[in-house]
Amino acid sequence: MIVGQIVINLKRLIDIVPCHRMKSRSLTIKGYTLPICARCTGILLGYLFFPFLFVYDLDLPLWLGIVLNFPMVLDGWTQKRKYRMSNNTLRVSTGIVSGLGQSIIIVSLSQIIISILL
Repeated sequence: MIVGQIVINLKRLIDIVPCHRMKSRSLTIKGYTLPICARCTGILLGYLFFPFLFVYDLDLPLWLGIVLNFPMVLDGWTQKRKYRMSNNTLRVSTGIVSGLGQSIIIVSLSQIIISILL
């Protein structure tokens, strides 16, 4: 009963993620295809760095967070322009790096705002 409720709540949470959900670009683990694409999965995995950045007060510069988003943008852009074909391994990898970069941006901007207010 409780497991079923957890699964329903996770599904609702995943439904919020703006993703194209193409099965051909989603990861399949032990016969189960994840409900979001490989790139979005990577981004969400990259967000797992956020608590560590915030709690341990790592003083990473804002520009680093911005730069870490470039690989994903470049991968997606070159694929969209049909310059080359990406693969799920690259999508997950660049997604994780981008998620880390977005976490750095959020923590850096939060620290800037807090320093201005205090």
